[in-house]
Amino acid sequence: MDKESSQEMEIIEKTPFLEWLAEKYKDFGATLEFVSDRSGEGNQFVRGFGGIGSILRYRVNFEQLADMDDEDEYYDS
Repeated sequence: MDKESSQEMEIIEKTPFLEWLAEKYKDFGATLEFVSDRSGEGNQFVRGFGGIGSILRYRVNFEQLADMDDEDEYYDS
């Protein structure tokens, strides 16, 4: 459901999340790095993060996020 128009939305295309990331990362100005799980560090990364991780460019205010409702949007000034 679209929150603004209350209209039911239709799924046009299903794509696995990892495949979508590999195709769209440049649209967001991101860099994509693959980490092999064949090294000790890579294996630890996969176990710790489930295979997907990131480094954020901007600081995130987690205290402000904790006070928000699920329906609020987050914008930090």
